[in-house]
Amino acid sequence: MPARRTRRRAAAGLLAYTAFVAAVGLWPTPVDRPFDPLLFRILGAGAVIGLRPLDAYDAIEFTANVAFLVPPALLLVLIAGLRRWWVGPLAGLLCSIAIELTQHFLLPARFGTVNDVIANTLGALIGTGIGVLMVARRRADARVSPTT
Repeated sequence: MPARRTRRRAAAGLLAYTAFVAAVGLWPTPVDRPFDPLLFRILGAGAVIGLRPLDAYDAIEFTANVAFLVPPALLLVLIAGLRRWWVGPLAGLLCSIAIELTQHFLLPARFGTVNDVIANTLGALIGTGIGVLMVARRRADARVSPTT
């Protein structure tokens, strides 16, 4: 189990990031809407190499959804420890499903999609993997270094 100080800091970070996830995920309109004209102008430059702006946008959106849940899953591993590593991906999946269902049923300007659930869950798996590696590395370092 990670040190108490690490868990306390991770819990504070998770609380703050949860507010961010809720704000972005439950905002009544798509959060990228104000940037659409500029974003599609930039993506239009990809047409020179045969990349359609909509395809590029879909790739960017998927990547952003993956990145969206990496931090909270990593923080959950720092809080829960290696024995409960599975909490990160499970929480990511459940959180994503809740957000997507809310968008689908309660936010008419938003679109809840299965692709977002897949991307978010993938991000939670990546965050969990990073967290597991960090905790395991710290444990290995603690075993090697002499205590003073």
